[in-house]
Amino acid sequence: MDESGTHAKRKHYDPQTYARLLDQLTQLMEEVPKLRPDRNAWDIEGDWAATGTIHFVDVAHQPLFDSIRHFDCRTIKLVNFDRPAVRITFYRKHRYWLLKDKDLPIHQKTEQIQAYIDELSHKAQMLESKLDKMIPQKQTEARGQLAQYAQQVETWNDIMTNPGQYEMAISNYSRQHFYVTVNYKYKLPSGDFANEQEHLLNTQRDRLGNITQVRYNILFIDPLDILRDHPYQNREVEGYLNNFSIKSEMGRQTLYARKRPDVDTLKSFE
Repeated sequence: MDESGTHAKRKHYDPQTYARLLDQLTQLMEEVPKLRPDRNAWDIEGDWAATGTIHFVDVAHQPLFDSIRHFDCRTIKLVNFDRPAVRITFYRKHRYWLLKDKDLPIHQKTEQIQAYIDELSHKAQMLESKLDKMIPQKQTEARGQLAQYAQQVETWNDIMTNPGQYEMAISNYSRQHFYVTVNYKYKLPSGDFANEQEHLLNTQRDRLGNITQVRYNILFIDPLDILRDHPYQNREVEGYLNNFSIKSEMGRQTLYARKRPDVDTLKSFE
C-alpha cells in the first residue's frame, strides 16, 4: 500500500551535471560484462518481464560504479550496490492508497461527493448535447447511460445530505496498478544472511502501450552463492472494500459508501 510522504526526496542537479553523470553511468552500463540468469542453476524465482530492462552484473565489476554510486538517476538504478544478491525473487506488487471512514472528516466527504456529482452532471450534459446526432440504437444506449447517471446523482445526493448515516471510503484500489519488486538475500560480513526489498524502474509507455522511455535496473550478483539454495523468508483490503454496497468510479479513484451499521463489524481492520 502506498502512503504519501514515505518516498525519499530526489536529488536535484543542474542540466549539465545531470547529463554528464548520465553519460558516465550509461557508458559503464553498456560496457560492463553481463551475466545471463540461469533459472536451473541460480536461486532465482519470479518474472521480471513486466518491468524495465534488468542487467545482472558480477559483483567483481561493482568497483567500476563506485564513483557514481550516489548519482540519483531517473532512468538507471543501481538496485543493490554493496549487497550482492545470493537469492532473488521478483513479484508484482499492487500499488494503491485507501482512505477509510475514520480518515475522512465530514467536509472532505461532502467535497468528494460534490465533485463526483458535478463530474456526472457534466458528463450527462455532454451526452445530452449529442443525442440528436445519434442513430436510434445509439440514442437508446445513451438514454440508458443518462438514467444511470441520474440514479447515481440521486444516490450520492442522499448520502451527502445525511453523511453521518453512512460509512465511506475512497481508494484507487480497483485501478489494479501493479509494479515489479525484487526481494533479494545477501551475505553480511558476519556470514549471516539478510533480506532487502526494492522497487524496480518500469519502462514508460503512452496510453496506447507504446514505449516512450526505456529504464534500466542493475542487479549485482554473487556468482558463487547464487548457485546455492537458500531458505525462504517468510485480503484484507479487498474484503474490506467488498463490504460497501455503493461504489462509483471517479477518475482514478473509487468512492465507497454503505448504510452505517448499528455495530461496526469491521473494527478489526481499523
